[in-house]
Amino acid sequence: MTPTADDFRALARSSPWRWTSLHLRHRSSHLRGRYGDQVEAWLARPDGIRLRGADGTPVPLNLDSQRRDGRPTGRWRPPAATYRPDGLVADRPDLDDDGLFWENYSWIAMLDPVELSHDVEVFDVRSGESAGRPTWEARLRPLDGYEPRCGCCSLLRSPVVDREEWGDRFVDYRYPDHHEVAIDVQTGVVVRQHPVGGEAGGAWLENDILEVDG
Repeated sequence: MTPTADDFRALARSSPWRWTSLHLRHRSSHLRGRYGDQVEAWLARPDGIRLRGADGTPVPLNLDSQRRDGRPTGRWRPPAATYRPDGLVADRPDLDDDGLFWENYSWIAMLDPVELSHDVEVFDVRSGESAGRPTWEARLRPLDGYEPRCGCCSLLRSPVVDREEWGDRFVDYRYPDHHEVAIDVQTGVVVRQHPVGGEAGGAWLENDILEVDG
């Protein structure tokens, strides 16, 4: 199918209802050369997160990112949501980080990109592929009401958000014209986010999804 802008927004709000465990390979500007420039992550609700660097070395985690007793508590279920006829989420409650937090909230936002489902201009929507998996891809531009999970590490760099978070600190910053974003169709997880235009060295991320609910 050829997705629409509304389809893309619905997929962006659906992620917590589309997977329970995930194995992925992650690259991003936030790593800044650490861990061999990428990490491999095993994520499971409600059990937490496990990470290894490119050389296989375990990445240390804050205990708050993991279940402290290490014991599973049964299959995780998100709270009730309202669905569209195609199975994507039409309306949803707010959720916490599901115990999957690592380093900053852009990590949580890529796993649950609900912030891309509202007050964002979505255009040039198309089907694509990433790491052999179907994606929906689009060009995105944050609007005045864009509300990221955390203002200091939003998926889309926004002058309005920066002004609220930092005041006049970035008054001379050249913001991207838009962002190229790809979302994995099965999981609703962001697998690519690249800024287009603006300052060099803007925040970006990429994920290769290796296994879902394995």
